[in-house]
Amino acid sequence: MYVLASPAAPGGGASTEHDLVSFLRIFTRRKGAMAVTFAAFFLLVVALTLLAPKTYTTQVQLIAGNPGNPTQTGGAAASNLPILNALILASGEQSAETYAALFQEVPVAQAVIQNLHLNVPPGALLEHVKVQPVTNTALLTLTVDWSNPQMSAAIANGFGNAIVDRQRELVASQAETALTFLSGQLPPAEDAMRAANDALARYEARHRIADINAQTQSLVTSIANLDTQIDQSKVDRRQAQAEMQSVQGQLAGTSATINGGTQVAANPVLAQLQQQFAQVNLQLATALQKFTSRHPVVIGLKQQRQQLQQEIAKQQPTVVAATTVVPNPVYQQLQQEAAQYASAQDAASARYKELEIQRKALDPKLKHLPLETARFADIARRAKSAQDVYAALLQKYNDATIAKTTALSDVTITQPATAQMAVKSPNVKRNLAIGAILGLLLAVAVAFILDMFDRSVRDEMHAEREIGVPMLSTIPLVKLRDGKPEESWVRNLTVESFLQLASSIKYAAASPVRTISVTSPMRGEGKSTVALNVALAMAEIDPRVLLVDATFKSAAGEAASDPGLAEVLLEKMRLRDAVQSTPYGTLDFLSSGSCAGNPMRLLQQQRFEIMLAEALETYTNVVVDSAAINGNVFSSAISRLVDGTVLVVSQGQSDVRLARKALRRLNQSGADNLLGFVLNRVIPRKDEYAPLYVDAVAGGASNGAGGSRTPEERVMISA
Repeated sequence: MYVLASPAAPGGGASTEHDLVSFLRIFTRRKGAMAVTFAAFFLLVVALTLLAPKTYTTQVQLIAGNPGNPTQTGGAAASNLPILNALILASGEQSAETYAALFQEVPVAQAVIQNLHLNVPPGALLEHVKVQPVTNTALLTLTVDWSNPQMSAAIANGFGNAIVDRQRELVASQAETALTFLSGQLPPAEDAMRAANDALARYEARHRIADINAQTQSLVTSIANLDTQIDQSKVDRRQAQAEMQSVQGQLAGTSATINGGTQVAANPVLAQLQQQFAQVNLQLATALQKFTSRHPVVIGLKQQRQQLQQEIAKQQPTVVAATTVVPNPVYQQLQQEAAQYASAQDAASARYKELEIQRKALDPKLKHLPLETARFADIARRAKSAQDVYAALLQKYNDATIAKTTALSDVTITQPATAQMAVKSPNVKRNLAIGAILGLLLAVAVAFILDMFDRSVRDEMHAEREIGVPMLSTIPLVKLRDGKPEESWVRNLTVESFLQLASSIKYAAASPVRTISVTSPMRGEGKSTVALNVALAMAEIDPRVLLVDATFKSAAGEAASDPGLAEVLLEKMRLRDAVQSTPYGTLDFLSSGSCAGNPMRLLQQQRFEIMLAEALETYTNVVVDSAAINGNVFSSAISRLVDGTVLVVSQGQSDVRLARKALRRLNQSGADNLLGFVLNRVIPRKDEYAPLYVDAVAGGASNGAGGSRTPEERVMISA
């Protein structure tokens, strides 16, 4: 027998089990919505994944800084040019974050576009490039997103090579400046050397001077060496001045700082406009309650709202809240070079002055030589000086050429990007897995949300908690096929449920209950079927049961054509003449009859009470099928005249708010004889109830008395 569960015992074990069952039943009730939600979300993820543009991400690994520079290793300088050495020594002092900012400069992007022949603007290209420093290291990871893996790898390597070349160009540009200056100085020096040598040769030939004494030769050599050093000092000073001017020109066109990063925040103007828009909406709603839509106040508020909408549409959702400024490494390097050139220029000037003093000190000694010897010494000195100057310029030119061709960069590619290592996005397998997980979570959330806002009766426990009256029985939902239940065990369960309901009604009150009104909050909740079947069940327990149709309407919504209750109440027909027999021998039926006028007027007379008393003289029980309580007022009047009232609610259909409203209407009408409620159309669970009835179905149900039907076979069931 299907009975109510006993109350939870103290200790919380039963309560915990109750909560778990209620939790699991949410999924059972909402499995359809959960399936639709999951399928819709999963299909959306599949569609977006398949339709989304394919993106391939490649990355190149670089190391910034010169780990082998002389300041760190104590090694020798990279070249014979002190300015170039200073530049190399200065490299490696910048942070990885600074180099990350340099990677995303427009000149670097322009170089990549030119090298790869891309047809995109620099700003658009930089949107596909991300540079991320590896914390606490000099490593940089540059990633590029592109529509095909080959171009993605080419762009990534292009950016790596571009920054390497740019750093190399910074070094090579200084050598280029030196080459430009030395190229202009070498031809005059070569001409001067040739002229001096020719003059020396002519003087020797004309005066037949083969040699001079050692003292004169030493003096001439010393003077020649000083002249050479003086000339070299002049060249060094002019070279430093030329390179200084080049660096100063570059400094004028270079910013001292660059943006290291930005912080994005919500647009405060947009927030203020949205707040004003909400206030105007509130004022407009208040104004519409007081005035018509043509009132000037309403029109003005609508115009103001439209203006605010236009302003909101123009605003950006975010703005740059703060910008991190870092020193520009190129500017710092140029400053260091300028300082080095200024120092070199000062050193050359000081050396020139010192050499001039030494040179003037030797002039008196040269004057004491014989005229011919002195003339020869002077010509020889000029020739040697010219040779030394030319040799020094040529050496510097060769050094600058080597420095330009072997210029070093402090950024090195450690791992180039390859198309084979490209990561495809979106990842179909990963997206589908994530979509399945999120779809399941969304389906669960939808189930809980629907259950939260669903006011229908969910199950037995929910009905008892929300309605607040005892539950007499539950009636399972029977699905018919060709007029017969799809599951035989459900029929047996249904019979047992109606027998249980008849027994519960009999013992629900302290005094005998002979007249029962069966009603419901609203129409369509199975009230009439429950009334018929409980009358049949009572007819099996006690003989002679009368079923009265007090709805005053047929199933089609029209008044019944057969005489019945209306004629009895109008005293047009006696009760025994209006009662109809049924195929079930112990059950009789009284239809609602042809109702003429207001049914409430018929019930307000004492004829209905007299009719009930007359029926009880013949019948053991009278079951009254009343109309829905919330649909009319005469159902409450009928409930007030019977011994007990049974309220029928349907699982998944009846609104608990309407059920409580029906109870209030019964109390307000003075009907305080509510026995309880019946939960109709409960979805049966075979795993819970089938074992009780499978054997009975397999063995058949027959009392063996001439083929007559058993009580179970005689009870009707609900569709």
